[in-house]
Amino acid sequence: MFHTLLVPLDGSESSEHCLPLARAIARASSSSVHLVEVHAPAVPGPLLSSTQFDYQGLDMEAYAERHREEMGAHLAPIAESFEGEGITASAAVLEGRVVDQLAEHAESVGADLIVMTTHGRSGASRMWLGSVADGLVRHTHIPIIMSRVGHERRLPAGLDDIRHILVPLDGSDLGERILEPAAALAHISGARLTLLHVVASHAALGGGVVPLLPDDIVRLNDQADAYLEGVAERLREDGLSVATHLAEGEGAANMIAAMADELEADLIALATHGHGGLRRAMIGSVADKVLRSSPLPLMVLRPDSGA
Repeated sequence: MFHTLLVPLDGSESSEHCLPLARAIARASSSSVHLVEVHAPAVPGPLLSSTQFDYQGLDMEAYAERHREEMGAHLAPIAESFEGEGITASAAVLEGRVVDQLAEHAESVGADLIVMTTHGRSGASRMWLGSVADGLVRHTHIPIIMSRVGHERRLPAGLDDIRHILVPLDGSDLGERILEPAAALAHISGARLTLLHVVASHAALGGGVVPLLPDDIVRLNDQADAYLEGVAERLREDGLSVATHLAEGEGAANMIAAMADELEADLIALATHGHGGLRRAMIGSVADKVLRSSPLPLMVLRPDSGA
């Protein structure tokens, strides 16, 4: 179960699209919420000395302090709105490099879930692209629920919008680390889980790819089916509704996105990498491609291989 949520914002309206879901998760799990913005100070370069700003005596520190105060003023009423709903909330303006500060703050407050949108534009025309979310995935071992705002994006307004979670697995212990946060989300939302494994119909050989023989595909399907059923049974013993699904094809990200659409999932949960007996490795690029190719929100976790 979740206890502490970190919600990064950047002052833009689009970055706040994650707030309804963060509220819903916090209420359902009695979690505290830490709202944060990061002030990344601009370092004047040589060009500034030849501009009117220098001649007008611009006080860069005063300008930065004013910006920090504006961030605090933006966060305060949001935190108060959480508190008004009985949710313990705090607001903090951090200073420094965005990803580093968010990762450090997440660790310092003991966050066990990060909820965010992957981009937004602030008044200073500062854009959060996938780089911030990607950086957090690389710098933390905390599950992150992220949605990329854009055309035809399906942003959950609450837990009622998450009724079906698709969980791609690769047969590895590291890949299975996503199961704990995915199960926690399923418990508080009442969502059912579908465990997915993609069986490749081709294999790498001598720098190229060759189609697998029909007998090999049957064998791989049997192995994957037995594996998924074993994992599903463990989850069912925890009171969850769990189904399994096998898909055959090439390109893990494209297959995951296609299966999510076909199975009418509301959210995709996956680990960013893993190595195992079924020899399907999920790496960061797969999660990134799924986020960009599917309209669904994504729960992603980079497992700690030493845990």
